[in-house]
Amino acid sequence: MTRLTVDLSAEIDAKLTDIAKRNGITKAEAMRRAFALLAVADQEKQKGKGFSLGIVRENDDNELVAVGRVVGV
Repeated sequence: MTRLTVDLSAEIDAKLTDIAKRNGITKAEAMRRAFALLAVADQEKQKGKGFSLGIVRENDDNELVAVGRVVGV
């Protein structure tokens, strides 16, 4: 596995630490998961215009409801 050194602001490091602790994973694993999401977003973005990355939740009828939009990805 390739090693990478990344300089993070104190704010980003604190958020990363919090996410890792809440999910019972390492900070490295949290970064891997974040990259996986970025890779999917980038792949879909390459398909053309009209791309938005959203956050959805599933309601009681198993329908997906958009609850947020991620900007700048």
